[in-house]
Amino acid sequence: MKKKDFEELKTKTISDLKKKIADLEKEIVNAKLELKMGKLKNVHLVNQKRKDIAQAKTILKQKLFAQEKENKNGSS
Repeated sequence: MKKKDFEELKTKTISDLKKKIADLEKEIVNAKLELKMGKLKNVHLVNQKRKDIAQAKTILKQKLFAQEKENKNGSS
């Protein structure tokens, strides 16, 4: 994932991040299938997508934690 894409992920909402993660997981399944069939030229694509998912999940966790912390402070 390029730095610009990573910065763009930081600005997305929680629901958008969940959709993005689901899309990336579908892409991994398709890439693995194509890799097994020998159609995929870029053999590193699966690992790239796994790293992209990890980055998106990290941002999602940070947003959920911040939201939880905000709700906790707001109700106190």
